[in-house]
Amino acid sequence: MREFFYPSSVAVIGVSAKPTNLGRNIVANLVEYDFNGIVYAVGPSGGAIETRRIYHSVLDIPDHVDLAVVFTPAHTVPAILEQCGQKGIPRAIIETAGFREYTEEGRQLEDQICEISRRYGIHFIGPNCIGAINMENGFCVPFPRLSRFVKRGEVSIITQSGGVGMSVLNLLANEGLGLNKFVSVGNMLDKTAEDLLEYLIEDDQTGLIFLYLESIGDGRRLMEIARRSEKPILAFKSNIGRLGQKIALSHTASLTSDDRVVDAAFHQAGVARVRDATTLGNNLKIMRLPAMKGRNLGVISRSGGHAVIAADACELSGFELAEFPDEFLREIEKHFRASVIRLTNPLDLGDLFDLDVYADIIERTLQLEGVDGIVFLHTSLSEEENLTSRLLLDRIMELAAKYNKPVAYFISAASQEVAYLKQNYSYPIFTQVVETVRALEISHYRYQQYQRVHTTEPLPKFVVDREPTRRRLEQAQAERRDLLLSEALLTLEDYGIRAAPSRAARTRADAERAAAELGYPVAIKIISAQISHKTDVGGVQLNLRSAEELGAAYDDMLARLRQADPTAQLESVLVQPMVSRGRELILGGRQDPQFGPVVLVGLGGIFVELFNDISVRVAPITHSAAVEMLENLHSFRMLKGARGQPPADIEALVDAILRLAQLLCDFPEIKEIDLNPLRLFDEGEGLQALDARMILGG
Repeated sequence: MREFFYPSSVAVIGVSAKPTNLGRNIVANLVEYDFNGIVYAVGPSGGAIETRRIYHSVLDIPDHVDLAVVFTPAHTVPAILEQCGQKGIPRAIIETAGFREYTEEGRQLEDQICEISRRYGIHFIGPNCIGAINMENGFCVPFPRLSRFVKRGEVSIITQSGGVGMSVLNLLANEGLGLNKFVSVGNMLDKTAEDLLEYLIEDDQTGLIFLYLESIGDGRRLMEIARRSEKPILAFKSNIGRLGQKIALSHTASLTSDDRVVDAAFHQAGVARVRDATTLGNNLKIMRLPAMKGRNLGVISRSGGHAVIAADACELSGFELAEFPDEFLREIEKHFRASVIRLTNPLDLGDLFDLDVYADIIERTLQLEGVDGIVFLHTSLSEEENLTSRLLLDRIMELAAKYNKPVAYFISAASQEVAYLKQNYSYPIFTQVVETVRALEISHYRYQQYQRVHTTEPLPKFVVDREPTRRRLEQAQAERRDLLLSEALLTLEDYGIRAAPSRAARTRADAERAAAELGYPVAIKIISAQISHKTDVGGVQLNLRSAEELGAAYDDMLARLRQADPTAQLESVLVQPMVSRGRELILGGRQDPQFGPVVLVGLGGIFVELFNDISVRVAPITHSAAVEMLENLHSFRMLKGARGQPPADIEALVDAILRLAQLLCDFPEIKEIDLNPLRLFDEGEGLQALDARMILGG
């Protein structure tokens, strides 16, 4: 991967002397950025640009070429790649569009490109991309004409959209942040975002990585790579909700939408997800400071109004205002001209005008053990103050590094002064009070996320007899059906997930005998390979208190089934004792096309889609991750016990989540699972699955 960014010689294919030719922009960018290698221009018309010869073909170039940049019409690309192979060029960046994203013919061209590249061993990025930049050596090959508008730094970018990538470059430039490497991956026929992420994590010059993704190819690999990173990774994932448009066979499929799974995967892998430019800017800036390791903040402000706004923002962000010692506050008060401001945290320094004293106060605050970070809110109203404020910022930079605590710096000043600071100081500059506090919230979340991801916790592995489940699945697949309700409940029992007692009855008399054995009141449910949602056809009858009620319900159920689907075959009826106590939950899972097995837990029954209170994780998961799933539910306080209610058996639910995750990992042919409802009893009493649906894949 390194050779894509550090070639010694580059052939730009698609160049002509016409002023409107975009290929010549690529050559001009290499010159503008002082590329330290050799550049060859190639185009069928020949000629010259800026005293540089244009070769008719790469085969005419007399020397070895490390990398080809191809920007010609789509239909010409296979032949050009063939020539690159004959020339022995090992790598290419194909910027041309008009492939599978455009027409079926374009997809066929992609197949040709892949076949040629395999035959010659050519590795390539693209097609349908905007190119790559390496600020280390001046390698800059996007086809738009670029000035040197962004400085060299430590941020590297992988983007699936050239336009979005260019917008992020503008953001870096405007905030005074530096770029290290940039790559637009396009259709990812050969090299993928995961490949490039793996390289940038190991790249010594990259300190922070930003990903813009519209699709994810290998989600599990992406997670594995990201987990290994010591560097912050930020990601913007767009194109959300596609999978939610299909009609789902289970609640789990509709609830664990593509975007929910992406959220969970990024969270588990330590990737910070951003959804707008402001949040991205805050992330990029605050990552330059030491981490906010705790929740205790000191707020120091030159304006009382700014201090109040910051205090409100701290509360909304979950921060605590650190307790300042009286001795510390009295020492500060000595510097005031008049005792007209009551000192506390936030510190209102409106009566203090010596900026050297400001620096001393910031240092004394950083020395306090109960302070994890500082929000410093400053104003500068004149040219003279601008000069002294710059000296103060120099001190703040030194102090943040010395005490390894973040000092988030807000300034209200003229736009020219703010721009000067951003361009000339390698320190984050904030111009909105609330965003300054939110940036520290981001820092704290990132620190916690990093600690969690890099804490080694063994994955649980339950001892189960997989053979009965395997035989059950093989039989169902051979009969081209999903598991029947009775089979699904047996599978749960195989994996140690307790199901409600039940009896399968093939006749009305069998159902009456089963009810007598189990004890009234009972519920009966149809078992039919053709019926997935039983309640839709009246296939569930509850709270039957006698043989007479059961018999009438049995006959009614059969009549409803024949009316709803005359071809449906009734295998049997499942008889269960009524279970009305406990909290009603859903536990489920599915095989995600990008991330593999995914588990879900949340409020169940009629509330599952009404309140949409669910939590999702990519399996397998640790015990602490399962606990975290529950803690993320809005209804978790209900599970812990509220208003005198006893707490639920949370540990039993955690155990069931982990066992279901193992079932999905052991048998990927199980496409979807719903345990809805699942009854969770009081602490120490366990749980019971009352219903289960298991849908098999091909």
